[in-house]
Amino acid sequence: MLMSKANVVLVTNVAQGFGRAIALAYGLAQHDVVCADRDVDMASKTAAEIEELGGQAIPIQADMTTQMDVYNAFNKVFEIFGHLSGVIHVATQESHTPFHTLSEAEFAELFAEDLKSSFLTLKTASRLLDQAWIVLVTPPRDASEPQMSAVRGALTRLAASFSAQRQSIRVNVVVPSRAATDPKHDDTLVKTVLHLGSDEAEGVAGHQLFVTLPPPPQAVETLLPEVRAALDETVRQDDLEASIFGEFVETLDDQERFYIEPGGVRTIEDEDT
Repeated sequence: MLMSKANVVLVTNVAQGFGRAIALAYGLAQHDVVCADRDVDMASKTAAEIEELGGQAIPIQADMTTQMDVYNAFNKVFEIFGHLSGVIHVATQESHTPFHTLSEAEFAELFAEDLKSSFLTLKTASRLLDQAWIVLVTPPRDASEPQMSAVRGALTRLAASFSAQRQSIRVNVVVPSRAATDPKHDDTLVKTVLHLGSDEAEGVAGHQLFVTLPPPPQAVETLLPEVRAALDETVRQDDLEASIFGEFVETLDDQERFYIEPGGVRTIEDEDT
């Protein structure tokens, strides 16, 4: 059954990072979102998140480094929706191995995940789409090893050359300043991609846009009391047990307050009586 919404987008590598954040944003913007990922379970999870937020999404299993998977993903979109407005291909595989020790196998994997997948995406789009927009999200700029500079440069030149030959399909490249963290801290990149897929960006093609993102949030690791005790020789085990079992707890369900003690559970009412 064909669905009637005008804007249908295909977002790749939606399991996490930029792909997930972009897919969620397009769902909130009332687009029909096709969530493609090598891991179909993770694609389904992201699609479910979009629907929980009030959007509409479907998951598709697709290894974007494989021609048949890419072709099938595009065909699936046409089968369900009848058309495709735009594609966001997230090609952000990184390699931090020093160039002089980089193995051929690691370089081949990097090449396949970022450059080959982008080539297959553009190739399939040129065959199946008459008019559309495409955004390629590259590895971050702070990945500065020679192999990473080569990948970003190749993606940029590929997009520019493609746009010059196929003016009906506008392609742009977005380069984040760092790797993905979470939708809140990656919001600037997400908004840039949303703009490139909008009518306001009509005529903008073949460009490389650098997006400076805020510093990632600082993760604070909170250790359990027993773990801290194991690491701290000054903490006695009996003191630890007293602190754990004498801990005051307040439940969220009915606001009943109670203590957990070695002898069992004692409520505030028990204490008063």
